[in-house]
Amino acid sequence: MRELPTLARYPFLSETREYIKDHGPSIPELLHGLPYERARLTSVERLDNALKTSDVGERSLATEADCIMEILSYPLARMITVCINDPYFKRRYALGEAYHAYQYLLTEPASFLASVAKELDLHVRYTPETRLQLFFKDYLRYAPTTYKEWKMVNRELSAGYVALSHKDLARVVQETLRARINTELADRPCDDDVTRIFADDIRRLQTTLQQRQQRQDAVPVGKLHPSCLPPCMTDLLAATQAGENVPHMGRFALVAFLNSLKLSPADIQRLFSTAPDFEEEKTRYQIDHITGATSSTSYKCPGCDKMRTYGICPTEKMDALCQRTRHPLNYYSAKWRQEKHT
Repeated sequence: MRELPTLARYPFLSETREYIKDHGPSIPELLHGLPYERARLTSVERLDNALKTSDVGERSLATEADCIMEILSYPLARMITVCINDPYFKRRYALGEAYHAYQYLLTEPASFLASVAKELDLHVRYTPETRLQLFFKDYLRYAPTTYKEWKMVNRELSAGYVALSHKDLARVVQETLRARINTELADRPCDDDVTRIFADDIRRLQTTLQQRQQRQDAVPVGKLHPSCLPPCMTDLLAATQAGENVPHMGRFALVAFLNSLKLSPADIQRLFSTAPDFEEEKTRYQIDHITGATSSTSYKCPGCDKMRTYGICPTEKMDALCQRTRHPLNYYSAKWRQEKHT
């Protein structure tokens, strides 16, 4: 068993879950017991920080009590997030936990980083004599290959494994953890007891989210009508605004789609500014290239068949209009005419 401060820094590890199972309180005790009031307060702090700064925040782990309260605040924060029931907030919280772990992993020994990666089902190889290596399929799935330095052609590949620096593997672990937490929270039911106990905080955070959305809606972005977006573009835009790293083809499709709606490159770039790896000059270059501002070609948004091939069509969210159209722009036009007629 790892030391308590380590479990507190990485509450998603199986050893941390085992510690809670063996030594922690029951859920009713955690939700109601006076000794765990600090854990409940810390869980809300995690959520506030995740929404504001994309990091659940750092707290003192100097004592055993500090560590235990930090560990217990993690499952509480997840339960509250489910009850807030907002897709954007779930994405934001998942990013906050993942980025927090990333900051710690930067200072850990390579052997520890490799062990965390393996626990997240990443195929990693490491010995003191070799560099950290990640299987290429995992690399393609989780690495932010939108950026030039992350593209496979710029990486050393040997026997199917990509050589990575400590920092780069930590970044891949961050993305893997973010995706896992997102998936784990997607379909979990809300506990009514959690809703009652944290009612004030849930309402406050929901109000903050509504106000944030209203501010976003109030900012004119070209001629975009968000209610007319097809499910694929709604998902890509939501992921972008939540600060997630959208896959390369997803970014390409979204930029080309928005360009077809006559949004300016500046408006499009603003939508990508919350991404964790956002670099203004590189993003501007990519947008200008796709839109034809600095190239001879203005690229078109892929059709529905290609979107499915690229894995960026959320088939489970297809509506009746989706099934009748073959291109995201056709969907948008048809939806706009429907709303105008209504």
